[in-house]
Amino acid sequence: MKILLLNPPDEHTISEYQDEHGEGFLESDDFGYFPPLGLLYVLSYLEKHSSGHELFFKDCVAEQLSHIKLKEFIGKIQPDVVGITSFTISLIDVVKAAKTAREVVPNAHICMGGHHPIAFPLEAAQLKEFDSIIVGEGEVAFTHLVEALRNGQDFTHITGVYNRESIQIWVGKGFQDRKFLGTVVVPPAYIEDIETLPFPNRYYIKHIDYHSTVGISGKLATIISSRGCPYKCTFCDVPFKTYRARSANSVLDEVQECLAMGYEEFHFYDDLFNITPKKVLAFCDELERRNMRFIWDFRGRVNSVTRESLERMKKAGCRMISFGVETGSDEGLALLKKATTTAQIRQVFRWCRELRIITIADFIIGLPFERTPDDIKTSIDFMIELDPDYAQIGVLNLYPNTPLFDEAAAKGLIDAKRWHDFSLDPQPGFYVDHWEETISAVDLVRIQRQAYKRFYLRPRYILRSIFNTRSYHEFKMKARGALQLLGIT
Repeated sequence: MKILLLNPPDEHTISEYQDEHGEGFLESDDFGYFPPLGLLYVLSYLEKHSSGHELFFKDCVAEQLSHIKLKEFIGKIQPDVVGITSFTISLIDVVKAAKTAREVVPNAHICMGGHHPIAFPLEAAQLKEFDSIIVGEGEVAFTHLVEALRNGQDFTHITGVYNRESIQIWVGKGFQDRKFLGTVVVPPAYIEDIETLPFPNRYYIKHIDYHSTVGISGKLATIISSRGCPYKCTFCDVPFKTYRARSANSVLDEVQECLAMGYEEFHFYDDLFNITPKKVLAFCDELERRNMRFIWDFRGRVNSVTRESLERMKKAGCRMISFGVETGSDEGLALLKKATTTAQIRQVFRWCRELRIITIADFIIGLPFERTPDDIKTSIDFMIELDPDYAQIGVLNLYPNTPLFDEAAAKGLIDAKRWHDFSLDPQPGFYVDHWEETISAVDLVRIQRQAYKRFYLRPRYILRSIFNTRSYHEFKMKARGALQLLGIT
């Protein structure tokens, strides 16, 4: 069978906000592009456990492939099965890609995976463009689906695989399992031991130069060393609450494979890399035992860091850590259930500065307890005080399946049914909700851009950034970010 796994174009991704002048928030995609590792994992598992197929992979976003060009590509390869990854905010493009596939290869089986089906499984299964959906982690489920299709067998008994008929038994029934977020309403596919999964086969993306705006190389590899996050931050909808980690030995075997392919920089893309100092120390032990040297960074939590672990990470090649600070008040941190304090945050950023570990501070503005622009200014003041090497300032997005979304709906600030309706009939013009009880989205746009300029246009910061630039790629990325910040691009 010919099987195509697809990350669809991003021509109609839902904007966080855009006013009548076309001005909107600086969004997360403005800070780089990373490979769709989940899709690559599915492809690699299928490659290892189901032989005799001709496999194709297309990342339309990174390769800047339009829907028109995608149609030509599908027509050329004529796949029997098309698997499309998804986020709810990309659903218009997901459905359009499925329509294209149906038009070109009418008899192909079209399956949707990714984040959207686990957030909206009942709605996703009703979309007429798809023959099946996969809810949850797709490696085993998609492979069993392909085997069933090849053998002409029913596939609705496969855990996590549903169609519009088979999912009906869960309507109004409810599903409870502590391994998952409480809003997961049907049994999902789930990998208990992620150590058993083969490494993502980067052969399919070796021609694509993924990059990070805050990176130093155009040869960036992303790696997932764990899955899940047990924390319960009120703005987050990570569905898998059970933390499952790979061994340091397995992770470094994958790094070794990437180094042999020419990758130079590694970003650990876990929901939570440093769940405990012990995990990080074990990773550093194995790295040093192998006498390996490479540049790496990760996203982590302040309350899982010790001075010792930072010292070992620096010695082992860690260049940068991105911390989810979110806000600059202890009251706000408690309301967000971050399990951190401003004192901890100050201490960790001080340690990183002393050890010359580059820091990124991620902040959120437009939070419920920020009732005036001065409240937001207090948080930005804290960001300036921390003086990280980079800052990202997002505006709170009210996504379904989060406590803050439910709270906003209960207060009548948003229509909770909008996302359900959009998921059944995705049309242009849809927008992400924000907490606008006392500060409008228009004002949040202005405040966000002012905050970015206040942070990045400080003379002291500019000089430090120039002196710390270590490569042409890093210079190019910084220049691009500066032009965007100034509104030139």
